[in-house]
Amino acid sequence: MITFFQPPTPPSNANLSSFCTKLDMILQLSGLEFERELQMDPREGPKQKVPFIKDAGDPLGDTQFIEAHLKTKYNVDLLAHLSPREQAMGRMIMGTVEEQLYFILVYTRWQIDANWPIMENIFFGHMPEGIRQEVSAGAREMIQSALFGQGIGRHSPDEAYTLGKRIINDLNALLGDTDYFLSDRPTSIDASVYGCLINLVQNPVQTPLADHIKGHNNLAAFLDRVSAEYFKNATRALANAA
Repeated sequence: MITFFQPPTPPSNANLSSFCTKLDMILQLSGLEFERELQMDPREGPKQKVPFIKDAGDPLGDTQFIEAHLKTKYNVDLLAHLSPREQAMGRMIMGTVEEQLYFILVYTRWQIDANWPIMENIFFGHMPEGIRQEVSAGAREMIQSALFGQGIGRHSPDEAYTLGKRIINDLNALLGDTDYFLSDRPTSIDASVYGCLINLVQNPVQTPLADHIKGHNNLAAFLDRVSAEYFKNATRALANAA
């Protein structure tokens, strides 16, 4: 039995973590039996981050290595039906989403001063008031340092949004009029894209990126298609979606 560890999920969200959302979808696609377990402290994971899994008691972190583990141990390869070129393109898509767009998502939550009180309450509101401010300030400083090192933290909000919109436009062009990326059925590529885009659309803080995604009907329909199949409680991106 695989145990999947993730933080609490708000009722109308897939998960506030794009990587937890990605892994949840991958595990569903795998057809393997698994159970979800709440984990409030990311430091409990082998990479000191969520998500992570335990398989027969052995912990494993990072969605890329978890997906490789599923392939090695269970012969689950969600990209097996794609050509080598398509697989390479899929990994490039995932790399752009997870190493660029993801950090823009993090920027909207941790970098922008006007947004921080909302996120502080979500992430740290359960803590006693006496220690909450000190812990949250330390966590924010750490995240902002990581954003600065990655590069996105050096930009203004408008600059960050411009970069985000460009990636969203590229995803729109790559998806085109198909249901899924590079395939006629969902793969880990779709799980990666969905995890980040749904978090931008359902972001607790307001940014122009949500409307930009919903302005592309194919991307909005893609999100609703995946939500309907794998995350039924997620709020729909299209106004007329069930």
